[in-house]
Amino acid sequence: MNKSDTQNTLGQHKSQSRLWFGTSLTQFLKTELKDFPERRVAALRLFIVTMIIAIVNETLHVPPLGAIALLICLSYDAYANSGQALAFGLRQFGYIIITTLISVFALMFAGNEPWLLLSLSLIIIALALFHARVIAWPTGIALWYSVAVLYSPSTPETSIDNALWNIPIIGMLAIGSWTIVHWAIKPQDPRTLLKASIEQQLSKVETIFIKRLSDSGVNINKPLTSNLSKVDSLSNTLALLDNAKLVHPSMRQQYATYLALVLEIDGLCEFAHWLDQVLTAEYRTQAMTKEKINVYLALQTACATLRQGIQQSRDVSTEILTLLDDEVLHSYTLKTIVSKQTNPSILTTMWLGMQRIASLIHTIHNPTATPEFKIPEPETKFEDKVYWLPSWFRYNFWETNADSLQFGIKFSLGAILCALIVESLGWSGINTAIPTCLVAAQTSLGADYRLSLLRLSGAVIGGLCAYLYVWTFQSQLDTIAGFAVATAPFWAIAAWISAGSERIAYLGRQLGFSFATFVLHDFGQVTDLAVPRDRVIGIFLGIIVMGIIDYALWPRRSIVLARHHCTAALNTLAKVTSWLPDAGLILQSHLPLHLSAKKDLAAAQGLVVHAKLEPDAKFIGKIKERQALTTIIEDASNLSSLLQIRRRYRLFSGPQFSNFPEELLEHSNAFDKALTTTLENAANTLQGKQHEPQTDIINIHALLKKQYTEYNRIDNLPADLMMEWELRFMLDYQIMELLQQIQINSQPVFLSTKAL
Repeated sequence: MNKSDTQNTLGQHKSQSRLWFGTSLTQFLKTELKDFPERRVAALRLFIVTMIIAIVNETLHVPPLGAIALLICLSYDAYANSGQALAFGLRQFGYIIITTLISVFALMFAGNEPWLLLSLSLIIIALALFHARVIAWPTGIALWYSVAVLYSPSTPETSIDNALWNIPIIGMLAIGSWTIVHWAIKPQDPRTLLKASIEQQLSKVETIFIKRLSDSGVNINKPLTSNLSKVDSLSNTLALLDNAKLVHPSMRQQYATYLALVLEIDGLCEFAHWLDQVLTAEYRTQAMTKEKINVYLALQTACATLRQGIQQSRDVSTEILTLLDDEVLHSYTLKTIVSKQTNPSILTTMWLGMQRIASLIHTIHNPTATPEFKIPEPETKFEDKVYWLPSWFRYNFWETNADSLQFGIKFSLGAILCALIVESLGWSGINTAIPTCLVAAQTSLGADYRLSLLRLSGAVIGGLCAYLYVWTFQSQLDTIAGFAVATAPFWAIAAWISAGSERIAYLGRQLGFSFATFVLHDFGQVTDLAVPRDRVIGIFLGIIVMGIIDYALWPRRSIVLARHHCTAALNTLAKVTSWLPDAGLILQSHLPLHLSAKKDLAAAQGLVVHAKLEPDAKFIGKIKERQALTTIIEDASNLSSLLQIRRRYRLFSGPQFSNFPEELLEHSNAFDKALTTTLENAANTLQGKQHEPQTDIINIHALLKKQYTEYNRIDNLPADLMMEWELRFMLDYQIMELLQQIQINSQPVFLSTKAL
């Protein structure tokens, strides 16, 4: 890069705000406050929940902790379907019971000894945060415990009363109303959403088939689906399946069949999407034979029939299997010149995939039937047979989760220090510093800074709204109805912002919490105007304490964590390159690896965004490192899809690859090993570790291609079948190109790490 390029890069990054995700504040607010139908429903739900909490708090004189109940309900997913809401509500009620028991035990055991109580609280909160981090679930145990115990450690009798009554009341009021509202206001059945997601995927596949037929002049009177990129990801579809299983118990016994169905449809969609992307104008202009057109027509009709069957909840397996007559496929894939030997084909992969889907559909509608596509039982690992103790009794568990343990200790220590400061100053109004340390418990420094900024901004805006309410409306109100009408606009604003994306939602939660802390502080008119001031001071204190501890004790830089997640994703993808001998193992090997890689890449992408807030983010070296990691994440995500396509092709493209000659299998295994080594070397480069010698993957693939060409006599095949092989080789070329790009972009990250 020359000097002018460097200046342009720096200028570009200067013009983009780190705080507003590369845009101006005006553009950020315009995007994040945008109106759309789903947001209206979500905001309405949150608004009704906040109104219920406010009115109940003022009418029934519950403990003055309605503001915390309001914060809790605003923090939950307002877009949750009925199954997700039920699961979340039941689980959170369980955590409330656990928190109550732990709080009462701690106060009874050490309530009269403040130092012992604080030491015990440090351990309890650290373990609660550790548990939340390991299971990736917002337990709330640490936050509720701190409210019940640390708000007044010098008066244990009051704290026991808070633990016995306040925590259950907060939970019943917040979680109960939140769950009921989600089931009462436009509830979304997860099974209906699951069906819609599958229909959308099948519609996308059908559209691709129609486009391919139109290349050869076959016009089908059906409108093409627009905006195909909005198809749900596999992880979202699996989440809907889990939620549907909870609401509809009849699905539990057939969960494995549903899981296999979802995986098969996702694989079909991935294959069709790749085919649509890889077919250039040159390929599309090549005329298709009548046999190939018949295959596409059968696939398109079967896909449309399957989509209608899913929509109408009926068994269409007989119709699909009738449409997918193997004779139609064989008339295309059999060599008509040399011999009657079936050729591997991308169309065969999709054809067999549709047949497996039909078999699974039949099994779902006829549970007593034996599916042709067997669902394997999970294998029991050897270590599970040897160890009878839970995994958390083993050293390997704590070694693997050492980072989560440090996370819990660090933020628990911050909460205890804030409790000591509040007690030593005798200033109970700033006890918001304690939950600030726990709320700010994020994965990295950058995430901490962003959340702290939103927390502080929301508290300030909420305090200003509270002053506006007191000066403008409070003196004119003397009934609960007037209170509800006057405060409704402020609850509505908080609900609307909280219903936004995670980039701004926390600001709405803090706005509502700050306003509620002031307005719901006591009965009657508010006279203590120092409440908002003390709350903001408490937040400042929590942010400062946590910021100092974050830097001094196990600092977790966003860019470092992003690099770790990228490394984990590449190591996971390295396992996908190996030969899968049995199609029945696809649920055991394909699904966990695919989801693990996607999860790590998604986490890395979020961390790269947070890295822009860290102190050294403007250094040119850090800018280059973020750019390199962003490219690696994108390439690795594409590589993951291509490797899944390659794995399915080798399993379901027609002839069994394991039956090929020994020499051909050796070349194929050598290419697999070269892919694995290249990915592992890229992962080691990211971490600055020594890697194995580079393999000449291009030459290995050239030998493999030569073996395929000679064995299958590709040069003597008809044009259609030759193009099938060209597409197959193109898949390998795309994989090798992505690997090369990942290797190249790993170098700047390695050099940046070495410089540090």
